[in-house]
This record gives sequence, C-alpha cells and structure tokens, in this order.
Amino acid sequence: MQPRRANGKPIPPEALRRERRDRISSLVLVLLTVGLAVSLFAFISTATDRFGWRLDLTEDQIFRLTDETKDVLAGLDQSVELIYCNSAANADSNIKEILDRYEAASAHIGVTYMDLAANPAAVEQWADRDITLSADGVLIRSGANARFVAWSELYALNTYTDESGTQRYTLAGIQAEAKITSAILAVTTQTEAKAVFTAGHSEDVPQALEELLANSGYSTSQAVLGVQQIDGDVSTVIVAGPRRDFSQGELEQLDAFMARGGNLMVFRDPEVGSLPLLDGYLAAWGVTVEDEIVLEPTQQMDSPLNIIPVFGVSMINVYFSETSTYLVLPECRALSLENVNGCLTSAVLRSTSAAYGKDFATMTSLDQAPEDAAGPFTVAALSERTYTDEAGESRTQYLFAAACTGFYGERYLGTESLANGQLILQALGYMNDRDVTLDIPVKSLTAGDIAISRGAVTAFAAVFVAALPLGLLAAGAAVFLKRRRS
Repeated sequence: MQPRRANGKPIPPEALRRERRDRISSLVLVLLTVGLAVSLFAFISTATDRFGWRLDLTEDQIFRLTDETKDVLAGLDQSVELIYCNSAANADSNIKEILDRYEAASAHIGVTYMDLAANPAAVEQWADRDITLSADGVLIRSGANARFVAWSELYALNTYTDESGTQRYTLAGIQAEAKITSAILAVTTQTEAKAVFTAGHSEDVPQALEELLANSGYSTSQAVLGVQQIDGDVSTVIVAGPRRDFSQGELEQLDAFMARGGNLMVFRDPEVGSLPLLDGYLAAWGVTVEDEIVLEPTQQMDSPLNIIPVFGVSMINVYFSETSTYLVLPECRALSLENVNGCLTSAVLRSTSAAYGKDFATMTSLDQAPEDAAGPFTVAALSERTYTDEAGESRTQYLFAAACTGFYGERYLGTESLANGQLILQALGYMNDRDVTLDIPVKSLTAGDIAISRGAVTAFAAVFVAALPLGLLAAGAAVFLKRRRS
C-alpha cells in the first residue's frame, strides 16, 4: 500500500527515496560521530598514560613537576628506577600520580611496584645493604646506588597528642617531589655533599633549615666539636646562631677541617654580645662583626630592622641577577671586610646608602639619630682563599658569614615569594661547586576558600541564569518554527 500524506494524497516515490537516503545519511553520521568520539577518547587515554598529558586542577598544583625537577630529569644520562613498595592496586593515589609524571617526563625513569609481603627475600636483600624498606615508601635506584624514602617522609605531617595520650598526625602537605628529586640526584652523582651543623653552643637550628638542605641533596648531621670528629667526607661546617663562644680546642679542630679544604658557613646571632674566639676566627678570614645593628628607613618589611638588602657583586648572586626576587634580613649586624692572610673578601648582600647603624648595646629607639653610623653596610660576605690539596693541585675554599639568624627561620624559608632559602642554597652550591640547587616547596593538601566578587557573581548569574537559558529557548523555538513550515 502506497504511503499517503495527512490530506489523503499519495507520497511520490521520489520523496520516499529521498527520505530513506536522509535517514541512512543521518544514521551514518551518528555512527561516524560515535566512532570518532571513541577513537579520540582512546587516543587521549593512551597519550595520557604514555606522555603524562594530565591536567592538574588542584589548588596548589601538587602533581605538577617543578622546573627544578624537569632540569634534573633533562640532565640524566643513566637509568633510574623508582620502586614503589606496594602493589599498584593498593598504592597511595597521590604518590602514584607523581611517580607516573616522573616516568612520563624522562625516558631514563622507570616505575615499578613491589609488594613487600609477596617479596620477603627482596626485603632481606635490601636490609643487608642497610636499607630498611617499609610499605608505601619509594626506593630510588640507579646502578649500585640506592636511596629509600619512607611514606612518612613523602608527606609533611602535623603530629599531636589526643585526649587519650595517643600520638596522632594529620597531613599538612606533600613533599614527595622534593624527596624523590633529591634522591635521584644522590643516586646519579658520584659524590654527595655533606654538611655538619655544630652543636654545644646553644645553637638553634630550625627544622625548616635542615629540610631545605636535605631537599636539595645535602646530607646533614650534627657534631659537638671537641667530642666528635668531623668526618673526612664532610664538605661544609655550618655554625647556626651560637649563643656561647667556641673554645680554643674547638677552633683548632675547625681550623684543621679548613686546612684540608673544607668550607665554613657562619650565621652570627646579632643579639649575642662579643664572642671573642669565634669573632677572632672570622676576623682572621677578613670578616669583622661590628656592633652596629643595621636599620633601613624605606627598603624594609614592616620595620626598619627587617631590611631588604641589595645584591653585591658576587658569583653567588648570578641566580638573582637572572631572577626578579628579593629577601629579608630581620635584625642583622654590619660586617667589615678586609683582605688578610691571603683571603679575598666580597660583599654578597649590602644595605642601601640610606641605611643607618645603631650600637646594639645602647640602642633605645629605632628612629635615626645624628650620631648613628651612615650606610651602606655589608650584611653578608664571602671570603675565599686558595690551598693545595693532597694531590698537589691548587683549589679554592670559602667562608660565608652573616650576622643574622632570623632570616632562615620557618617564617621566611616557608614564604615562596622570598628568596631567603635560595640565598643559602646558592651560597652552598657555589662553595661546593654544585650546579644544581633544589628549592622545591611543600605543597599544601588543604583547600582554601575561593573569593568571588559581587561583579563576578552578577556576571555568572547573567550568563548561566539568563543568557544561556534564553539562548536555548530561542534555539528551540527556531527549530520548532522551521519544522512546522516544512
């Protein structure tokens, strides 16, 4: 029976054939669209796994690798294996995502998973090498070198004691990238830089400073001079804010360390009065700690005591000449420099010419007075001299000094906009002839509130509450009228 229209007239065969062709074309178009979408999804999924094409939409970009890590990975010329100590199915999702990004960023990086419960022989094998594996940690291996980073080191933890006396913790941030990149540097470098903090003089070494060095590939420890020896593989001794003077015997031990080519970094506490023996040792290197506390009338942060110094002409400051940044020295004394005993001194940081200095012992006001010393002042210095090593070759050793201890506190090292941490790393890197310095911050796992202005709320409402619905209604009406006319 021939199909008819609503008015009873038969539909012409040509119209029926055209209708069938349109239906077939529409079906083919739908199938092609679905096939293209499936193919595109498969391609994106494969590329995501193979090349790490992932968007990191977290607030603090906790999964995105920093430029420091990318530079380290770009310079690799040997294979590095990252072994996650658990099965892939039970892996910490945050750490797994970060490891995937390492693998995608370099052809020299491989990621594998090892269930410790299913591989007790491997646990014993690594224990024989003084490496204790634990669940959800990461073993970084390259050739015969290996480092293990426990799960608790991959995160920044806030520990506390609850009402029952049980110690508990919360996750404050993730520092997996800093630990893993530092370990990669350690296993792919023939020599490891070791730094020792002195103890026994009421030194105050904040955890933030130790973590800064550890995250940049330095092995750190403490030594009580006169009781413990400084190991022969230590490259730098750090004196961090002693409040009591060194003894003659301790300085002789320190001098013996320097005689074999060691480096020294001294942060003199500005609030401590005279330390005759330590200050005398610094003076023998051409660096004299003065009595003046440096104040800045304008180039400061919140107080004339918190000066924002300018960078001097020093190789330590090459990084800062290429990077727009600044640092803060809260309460520091002035230094005087002199080239003595074969030492060549230079100012690393200076105050501005508008700065003024007050005698620490008699200072009663922060306001400038006519009798105050006039700037500029040196506030951080480098002294260097040549020595002959055991092989008879001429080499250079260094002493870095600053009469300030507050600038490496957690408040300043934890502020990404300040370069306080970079100054320490650049100084250590120059003294130890290390090209790579890492300053990878802890990334927060907490989400903050998003501040939305009234104008943004109005614009959002105009688009999504008014314009978009009206646009959909207009499009629907146009389609309805077009079909009705046809």
